[in-house]
Amino acid sequence: MPKRIRVSETPCHIIKMFEDLNFFNTLRIKRDVLVKFMLYVKKGYRDPPYHNWMHAFSVTHFGYVLIKQLNLIEEGYLTPLEAMAFLVSCTCHDIDHRGTTNSFQSESGSVLANLYSSEGSVMEHHHLSQSLHILNTDDCNFVEGLSHEDYLHFLDLFKKYILATDLAHHFNLFEIHKDMVENGFDKTNPDQKYAFMCLLMTCCDLSDQVKPWEAIRIVALQLYNEFFKQGDLEKSMGKTPAAGMNRDEACIPDLQIQFATDICTPIFSTLASLFPKAEALMNNINRNVLCWKASKVVYPKLTKLGMTSLDILNSTQVDDEVKKFLRSRPSFTNIIEEFDYDTETE
Repeated sequence: MPKRIRVSETPCHIIKMFEDLNFFNTLRIKRDVLVKFMLYVKKGYRDPPYHNWMHAFSVTHFGYVLIKQLNLIEEGYLTPLEAMAFLVSCTCHDIDHRGTTNSFQSESGSVLANLYSSEGSVMEHHHLSQSLHILNTDDCNFVEGLSHEDYLHFLDLFKKYILATDLAHHFNLFEIHKDMVENGFDKTNPDQKYAFMCLLMTCCDLSDQVKPWEAIRIVALQLYNEFFKQGDLEKSMGKTPAAGMNRDEACIPDLQIQFATDICTPIFSTLASLFPKAEALMNNINRNVLCWKASKVVYPKLTKLGMTSLDILNSTQVDDEVKKFLRSRPSFTNIIEEFDYDTETE
């Protein structure tokens, strides 16, 4: 699992991904320049509970796994340049994240909102701006060896990939994704190609939701810790936070079930329709929904004892209930064997 890797070692693993995908030779990338770029990007991440460097590394690793497992380059779904831009975008997509949402930035009238609100996707535009600033730093432009045409194409791809991580943008592509599923994916169709690249980016950004229960429980603790901090800030500003941001009202299992059902299932089912091998990821989502339902058994009792939603999720009782459920369903134990997202980069 990528988040088990030491933080200090993660840039080395990203370099290994580039090496394994032959980007250094194919795209004439200088290793030392890429290393410096990646170290600057890593330094550019703040340390909110969830949207931090380790989230970026996990998203990057999943992007690498998709390229490898689905043979995206070999079968012509992505050119090497498109694949490289995709992988770098995964690494940069949340740089300098403040631990708050686009809506919070806009409603609070933040400096970032004033800079980018006319364009929409406030945080995504900020992530892009920060990334380009690093790319323009001395000895950090790892794509300077590209032809002028490829260089401009890389910048265009980089922008599109990062902006695609705004889920609001994903929903605008629903009809194109539907057409791709029903009538087949035409790699030569520019609109479909763009929608496909955005789909890959969204899947990577949400990839924690297809990990095993042991991983997703920790992810939920981190994510809702971040959400609740925003909710506390909104309360201090005299605002009423959304239910998912309110630590006094949120039921994490219900929120996770709704997110998995309404958001993750349509996204990953589209990927699975295009690549049958990815059906294993859908199995993981279904498995985790059942795990969240099993975890709810202890919530009423522990809530009455005064425990918060985060405390309950972190309790041994929740883990015991889920483990008991999994033991009763042995068919779930090896659900990911068809899609090895633990692909090694060493």
